[in-house]
Amino acid sequence: MPNINKDKLHELTQLIFRTAGATDDHASQVADVLIANNLAGHDSHGILRIPEYLENIKNGEIVPSATPEILQETPVSALISGNWSFGQVVGNMATDVAIAKAKSQGVAAVSVVQAAHTGRLAAFTERASDQGVVMFMTIGTVDRPMTAPYGGAAPILGTNPMAFSLPNRDGPAVTLDFATSAIAAGKIKVAKAMHQSLPPDTLMDKNGNPSTNPQDFFEGGFMVPFGGHKGYALAIIAEMMSGPLAGCDAFPGVTARSGIFIFALRADLFRPMTAYQDALSKSIGKIKAILPAKGFSQVMLPGEPEYQTKLSREKNGIEIPADTWESVRKAALTIGLNI
Repeated sequence: MPNINKDKLHELTQLIFRTAGATDDHASQVADVLIANNLAGHDSHGILRIPEYLENIKNGEIVPSATPEILQETPVSALISGNWSFGQVVGNMATDVAIAKAKSQGVAAVSVVQAAHTGRLAAFTERASDQGVVMFMTIGTVDRPMTAPYGGAAPILGTNPMAFSLPNRDGPAVTLDFATSAIAAGKIKVAKAMHQSLPPDTLMDKNGNPSTNPQDFFEGGFMVPFGGHKGYALAIIAEMMSGPLAGCDAFPGVTARSGIFIFALRADLFRPMTAYQDALSKSIGKIKAILPAKGFSQVMLPGEPEYQTKLSREKNGIEIPADTWESVRKAALTIGLNI
């Protein structure tokens, strides 16, 4: 299992996408997000995605030279077309537009259409929290359906993730980021690469039988919502907000993909920033003062495990599963790179 320094991994990732036709800036942005995801411990959305993206470029599903653009806007809203650029590039641009409008007007709503796979949404919502802006972001079904609705026997939904981040003066952003499926599709890819079984009650094989074998997912299997009807209901909200509300159906393209919906507001919209931060710190302190349960060393907030993993991996390097590294190496060879 190779262990690679984050800067070296960023350099290699940027080189791959630049060779594949991206501008230096776009290649750097994609590398920024992928490596940030690896650092956070979410290897499912890190360099594991490189072969997929290179295949998307080959198939025309990603246009590496494309630049996203604002199609229409008001002081508090924007409709953005990604023009099938990298999802990370589009996500950064849409996030920055939402941040600027929220800072200026207090709140902002942004719709994104025609964007490729963005990966982990916290990479964008935390980009906002770093600038004192609270952000919510969600995406509906993209590519092939992979999750069955509650009470259904076939997939019709995606993983339909959603994320929230709140600025935190005294530590990492308070961040919620999860798939509404019982497991993220990328986690299945990681389990396959590491030859591991999946948790029970997450996957059905193509015949509708419960399975813990990640290979079954790639042979026609499908996921179930987390928490039964509750996860399903959240998936529907993600589907409707990033679909009919975002208006993606009016912007067809090379592949059938949902849009992205973003809502942002200044953290000091209702009270001075200092008062907000003081109140947040007080609330966090009360929660973290609770005695840990058996098997736990401390009570943690959402976002803290990723932050601690980041500190560790920045210091000790990022371990890449051998199968993942080999797939990246082979994909790079297809564009003439021997890494």
